[in-house]
Amino acid sequence: MGRNWLIMPNINASKYGIATGTISQTFSTARTTSSSYSNQPSTSNSLAVEFFRDSGKGGTNYRFRRFFLAFDVSAYASGYTISNLQLNWRSTTSTQNITNGAIVVKSTAQGNADTNLSGNDFYNAVDYSTAYSSSFTWADANANTSVSLNSNAISQFSNSYLKLVMISKTFDYDNFSGFSDVVVKGQVNISGTGGFVPYISFDAVASGYSNNVIGVDGDDIDNIIGVDSADIDNVSGI
Repeated sequence: MGRNWLIMPNINASKYGIATGTISQTFSTARTTSSSYSNQPSTSNSLAVEFFRDSGKGGTNYRFRRFFLAFDVSAYASGYTISNLQLNWRSTTSTQNITNGAIVVKSTAQGNADTNLSGNDFYNAVDYSTAYSSSFTWADANANTSVSLNSNAISQFSNSYLKLVMISKTFDYDNFSGFSDVVVKGQVNISGTGGFVPYISFDAVASGYSNNVIGVDGDDIDNIIGVDSADIDNVSGI
């Protein structure tokens, strides 16, 4: 057996954007139709995830908002065992009614983590069938917040890119229009003042060269002629 090498990287989102839906009196139209995109926002109190239902004299109106993020994980696409994957962001006190009310799911937007949101990424790029987390509480505080991501998310490392979208669990993911008026808001601070670009953190274990070299067991080898064993695939073809 070879020696295992543990590293604990943090990787910032290389692309991130907020997708805002149209306001409509038809729930399904509001859920599927985009209005605008804010790519690479840098404000201290961005409304990132939203659902509202508002009944007035003109009828009931709905709107959705979603937070897309893409990460380049190509450096860890092979040769590593990934675990303890977490998504991290800075929440704000403007967050509202989102206790156990958010979830992370797979996104197909943002190319190879290098493309802005466009077209109907708002709905077409949301893979509701592939959840990356359980439902979680978005902190109503100026606080660093995180959620654990599951094996579905970890499996994307082999593709070199992890792309995800944060949405309302109760109304968006569960496709539920609600029984009464409500406002659900998840706010983020992405500014350079007290905030930061959302990032993923994880454990990555790389196995070093595992074979015996001139009588020395692989477990006892740190490097061979100056090359770390974690970076060695074979020695003289073995």
